[in-house]
Amino acid sequence: MKLNILRSLILVEFTMHFPRLILVLLVFGLYSCAEKEKEYRTYQGEIFGTYYRIQVNELERDFQPAFDSVFSLINQASNSYIQESEVSDFNNSGSIQNPSFTFRNMLDSCRKYHRLSEGFFEPTLFPLIKAWGFSFEEKEKMDSSKVIELMPLIGFESKIMASDSGFFAAQEGVKLDITGLGEGYALDKLAEVLNAAGVSDYMVEIGGEMKAKGKNSRGAIWSIGIEDPQQVELGNTNVLLAKVELDNKAISSSGNYRKFYLDENGIRRPHILNPLTGFPVSHSMVSVSVLANSATEADALATAFMSMGPEKARVLAESIPGVEAMFIIGGKDKLEIEYTSGFPKPEEKK
Repeated sequence: MKLNILRSLILVEFTMHFPRLILVLLVFGLYSCAEKEKEYRTYQGEIFGTYYRIQVNELERDFQPAFDSVFSLINQASNSYIQESEVSDFNNSGSIQNPSFTFRNMLDSCRKYHRLSEGFFEPTLFPLIKAWGFSFEEKEKMDSSKVIELMPLIGFESKIMASDSGFFAAQEGVKLDITGLGEGYALDKLAEVLNAAGVSDYMVEIGGEMKAKGKNSRGAIWSIGIEDPQQVELGNTNVLLAKVELDNKAISSSGNYRKFYLDENGIRRPHILNPLTGFPVSHSMVSVSVLANSATEADALATAFMSMGPEKARVLAESIPGVEAMFIIGGKDKLEIEYTSGFPKPEEKK
């Protein structure tokens, strides 16, 4: 299937993440006026219901076909909004035989981060996501009894069985949503294409998630600004809470600042669910930004951290080598910011 057909089928965001507007590429930097900027080739378009942008220090070769192949493979494996995808087949029938390498690889990653996060990264939440109204379907009337009814369908470790020939659900009604790491997984695969081709300087971005290597067109390490979500909501995109450099690093954000609704009782229901309770989270964390070597890891952990809340998330982040995080907490009068020990804090920037 051609990519333009795939794009036309994807009408909503591929993930349930916080809008990525809090991450912005900073193009300024200190350099000599006499220094000539390098020429970079930019690839951009729509994918997974959002945008992608790739900047590459390579003008002669055309990487678009390779990028399109990456997008197509991931769509066909994991996009539940495509009826012919492998995850849709699994959700409709309860099993999949002879899955593609991409589907199997993504499920292996899901298992890894499900275990690492002690179940807070939970790919079997799809029935609850639908019931709470965070998908295409109209939300159901949700109460404790409905949550209790659906909770037996939740649990990646016990509900998704693997065999030599494929995967199957342990009981009827179990469904997968593996897009919690989909954008990060795609970024890693795009980076693999460029690394294999010997490209030394590039930045790949999908919907605000980013991975970068080397230097930008001005000869500086790629710099990313994390905006103040409250100021973004007010239309002011010039207030940065932090700046981070990406060299062989990835960054992902997740949060509940915008995606929520008020139920019939006036209770705020953010789209992030706690997989241990089946209810939308009620903690004070507004968003989290995660730095990691792997974009898949950054994406999955950002999702998990938002599910578990700031206290558990910080402890877990500090325990994982190569992972740093910045937590934005909703205070009584203003936002509060907490960091893991190695996150580049504003006062440390020159």
